[in-house]
Amino acid sequence: MANYYSKGFAAFFDTSYTGWVNRFSPKLVAHLAEVSGGDRTAADICCGTGVTAGYFLDGGWTLYGVDGSKAMLDLARTRHAARIEDGGLTVIESDARTFELPAPVSACVSLDGALNHLPSTDDLRQCFASVAAALKPGGEFVFDLYEQSHFLHWNHVTLTDTPESIVVKRGVWDTETRHGMLRVSGAHGAGKRVQRVDQTLTSWYFDPTEVTEALAAAGLEPLPHGFGGADLKCDSGSCSRTEIPCRTVYRARKS
Repeated sequence: MANYYSKGFAAFFDTSYTGWVNRFSPKLVAHLAEVSGGDRTAADICCGTGVTAGYFLDGGWTLYGVDGSKAMLDLARTRHAARIEDGGLTVIESDARTFELPAPVSACVSLDGALNHLPSTDDLRQCFASVAAALKPGGEFVFDLYEQSHFLHWNHVTLTDTPESIVVKRGVWDTETRHGMLRVSGAHGAGKRVQRVDQTLTSWYFDPTEVTEALAAAGLEPLPHGFGGADLKCDSGSCSRTEIPCRTVYRARKS
């Protein structure tokens, strides 16, 4: 993907964009523990800085953390150095479409709209095929994708101005093409820790039919789930102040 996060943006992301993941991950890990049959092996695809990984590791899981961004993985390595050392966590720098695991797992997850960065349904199918190859028979895949309502704030200039960050976001979202671009620039940190934030993000919207067809093509069966309400809300822009869901959570099982 062309959206691999740079060093400055990774640090800003870690302090500014992990609220929903921290809220949702405990519920997700509890669900997977209930359905795993005692097999607590998992892969976090687009694991970022390792926030969700912490909840898996605290629950006694053996985890693979997969991400294409070295900068994000460096923060995950720092956060979970002890668990990497004892073998509880293995980090793998790889694209979500083509990753491979050393051993199959009982669960895969991908959170916070990471897969919206994939530029086409063909790319989504490639990712799902890699997930299916990574899962044991009967293994589950839980992920979320943003709705177009989430991306509408990209059409406005927004400013983060805190003691640690001054960052401007400006971009465009086209509901006709279901595609947009967001430019994020500024500075994050204090004193000698100040880093330039300079990142351009691109995302695409996939409708439920496209998603379920891509899952089926990979041999993954969509399943009902109990996630809803606050689980579907994001923290950005006007989305957090309305009742409109910002994302859809999907659950699927390998045949």
